[in-house]
Amino acid sequence: MGNVSDNVEELASEIAKNSNLGSFPEDYLPLASGEKREIPVGLEVIMFRQDEYIVVSIDSERIYLRTNDEAKYVFYSAKRGRKYISDPAGLDLHTAISRFETDLDETQRAINVVSKGWNDIRTNALKSLCSKLLGYNDIF
Repeated sequence: MGNVSDNVEELASEIAKNSNLGSFPEDYLPLASGEKREIPVGLEVIMFRQDEYIVVSIDSERIYLRTNDEAKYVFYSAKRGRKYISDPAGLDLHTAISRFETDLDETQRAINVVSKGWNDIRTNALKSLCSKLLGYNDIF
């Protein structure tokens, strides 16, 4: 067996290969025509509640949204590095997000099984590699 990082890379590759997690939003929503909306591209993507809004912050640039589904749509698209997203009006965001989160949870469970008993540094390395292999910025 090689060194620890080789092992983590092999395990991450195996998890990513077996994951059902697709590209968000295009693998989860029908191809939407109509208006495109520009969102910031950045590495630090967080979501939180502020007053009556749900805020998605992308490298400190904030987008204020009214529904959880719209916020998650922007959040997951930003984690994928999307610069343009379809206007969410008329899209079945709830179903798409539910399907995406099911795939996300299944992949997270696979990571948890593999990393059981590992230290945080090694577990975080596995999560980060799986995210990158699946085309996301730290989704786990």
